[in-house]
Amino acid sequence: MDKTATADPKKEPVTVPNYTEKIKSQVLAKIGKPPRLDRLEISRHHNGKYRVNVWQQPEPNKNFAVTIAPRIGLSYYLKVSDTGEIIESNPPLTKLGSSA
Repeated sequence: MDKTATADPKKEPVTVPNYTEKIKSQVLAKIGKPPRLDRLEISRHHNGKYRVNVWQQPEPNKNFAVTIAPRIGLSYYLKVSDTGEIIESNPPLTKLGSSA
């Protein structure tokens, strides 16, 4: 009997493509660039879902002598296809300034 035929092959680690840059460009194309954009933070969750946080600098207030840190101005939960295209968004991605 040949025992090598029954040995379990080692499982290869599953690599998940990184679509953060592609998602970033799609989000900015759909909503436009916020006026006080600090950064977009994109984190991959599970099953093709991503969280996108849009960090914005606060509106300057001339009455304060302290600097206020950036805050999350917008946040989206996205479902993304196997090619990195946004399939759906919660809340919907709408152009800033439009009331859709």
